Formats: sequence, C-alpha cells, structure tokens
Amino acid sequence: MAKNKKNKDDIGYLYKQLALGPEIRGEEPKGAYPKGRIRQVFNVFSAELNTLMRVNGWVILFMIPLLVVILWYSGYAANIEAAKFNFMGNVGMAYPGGSDDAVQGLIAVYHAYQNVLYLTLPAIVILSIAVAGAFNCLKKLMWGEKLTKVTRVFFQGVKNYWYKYLIVVAIDALLILALGSTVLYFLECRALGTATAGVWVLLIFVCIAEFLILYVNMMLLPMMCEVDLPFFKQLKDAIIFSIKYAILGLPVFIICLLPFCLMFLSSSFIMIILVMVLIMFGLPLVGLTFTAMSQAALDNILTPLYMLSIAPKNENKKGKKQVNKQPTHKNGGKAPKQAEAKQPEVKQAETKTETEEK
Repeated sequence: MAKNKKNKDDIGYLYKQLALGPEIRGEEPKGAYPKGRIRQVFNVFSAELNTLMRVNGWVILFMIPLLVVILWYSGYAANIEAAKFNFMGNVGMAYPGGSDDAVQGLIAVYHAYQNVLYLTLPAIVILSIAVAGAFNCLKKLMWGEKLTKVTRVFFQGVKNYWYKYLIVVAIDALLILALGSTVLYFLECRALGTATAGVWVLLIFVCIAEFLILYVNMMLLPMMCEVDLPFFKQLKDAIIFSIKYAILGLPVFIICLLPFCLMFLSSSFIMIILVMVLIMFGLPLVGLTFTAMSQAALDNILTPLYMLSIAPKNENKKGKKQVNKQPTHKNGGKAPKQAEAKQPEVKQAETKTETEEK
C-alpha cells in the first residue's frame, strides 16, 4: 500500500498521476477502523439506523418523481397503448371485424416504454440534489464524526456540491437512457424477427461499456464531497482508483446494483411494496458501501501521498520560524556574542589596576 512507501517515486505509474488534496473533515481523524471495511458498513448501519432513516427520508422525497414514472406511469402508458388494439376479432357481436397483429401491439408497448425513459431524465436530475446531501452525511458517519443536525448537514452538502453531482447524475441519466433504448430496440428486433448478430453485438457492447462507466460512480460519488479538489481532478482520481480496486470493486458494484433492477421488472402491487422496502434499507447500505470503498482508497493511497507532498513545505516553514525567533541587536549584530566579546576586556582592565596598586 502507498502508506508504506518511503518515497513518492517508489509508487506505480497510475498513482503518480493522482491529483492530491486534503480531506474535507469536520473533526480530527480517528484512525482506521480496526475490524475492516465490510464490518464497518454494517456496524455503522446498525448503530446509526435512526440517523440514516432521516437522511433517507430526504432522499425519498426527491425520488418521488422517479418512483411515479417507473412504478406507476410505465404500466399506465403500456396499458393505454395496448388498449388501442383489438386482439379478439371475429368473435360474435362484441368483437366484429379482423384482429390486430399481436406483434404490432407489442411494438407499440415498447414505444410507450421509450417515452417513459425520456421522462426519467428530469426525474433523475432532480434526484441529484438529494445525492449531494446524502453523501455529505454518509462520509461523516463513516469517519466517526458526530451528526446531530442531519437536515443542516444534508443541505450543506446540497449547497456546496450540488453542481458536481448535477453533472455526474445527468450523465448517468443519459447513459441509462441509452442503455434502455438499446434494450428496447433489441426487443423490437426480436419481435419482428430481425435480431441479427449485429444487434446482439450492439446490445452486449452497450451493456458492458455502460456498466464500466457507471462503475466509476462507486468511487466518484463519495469522493466529490471528501477531497478538496476541482471536479475534473476528482474524476481522474476516481477513474484511477476504480482501475486499481477493480478486483474488489466490480463484484461489490454488481451486488449493490442487482437488487435495484427489480424496479424495472414488474409494476404489480407486491413488487411495489418490495421496492419500497428495498429503498428504505437498501439505499443507505449502498451509500455506505460506496463511501467505504472511496475512504479505503483515501486512507491507503491518496492521503498518505498528500502528506508526503506537503512534508517538505512544512519543514521549510518550521525552519523559517526558528530563524526568525533568534534575538538580534538593534544594529543587526547578535547581542549574546557581543557581550561575550566585551567581557575579556573588562577583566584585563581589572588585572591592570590590581598590578598598579601593588
């Protein structure tokens, strides 16, 4: 680990590209958690459950537009499109005439889902406000700092970091739109029987590429309120740490992501209840996990390197202070040495007077 390196030149190439900066703490560091990061996540979750529920309450408030679009409007829009088609033709007096093709109805439903995806864009952007406040609270809980005024700390995060989170979450929303549109295009091609090898390759490429891009969020989202650096330097550090921690980070990111895919599988009443329970308890756990990963990178690599970089500056400042503290004579000479130089002359004068008296 970087904290065991004696010299900054001993580290690898990627670590040399890191932008270094101080941590944004409210209290003095309390040292590394002795029982490991995973246990720290669950211990903080159980010990600070009341505080986490208050933070999560603000998040859910800003998430209401997204929940309405996904859990209600998606099913409503699909039913409206499906009701326009007649699949029961030539059945007595109730259903006269020919029936519509089922494939046409299915494609119309896919088009309705495409419109739902467009509506998720502003809903996710609204959610970015809550993400800024939530991670500002989570970093303090994971650092062991006191968090008594949750609302105040939450909106301090919104005030200080909203623009950074707006940029990142808006890009994430566009990526989700691109991924959803690709999946719907694939399903439409399958329904029409035109799903060629190129369509399969497109789907696989988009899924892998967007998964890797979204994976950077695990480091970037907490780091934007943990380290005092400009946005693009934080982004560069997050990419570097995502690469270096990929062996551990990728499985953790998949585990955090899978439960929330349930939101897109069904809009039944039971599924809505399960999703609400997942949001109440799953969101805090995911946020704490992301924060634990980023703080592991800070504690092991970035902060030790930053302390090494500022050590020579601190030594120079101490040396200047010591030089300035040395007492000097009014004329510029050093007083103690002048006094010592004059003392022998006085002694010589005393010895002369003694010999003359004799």
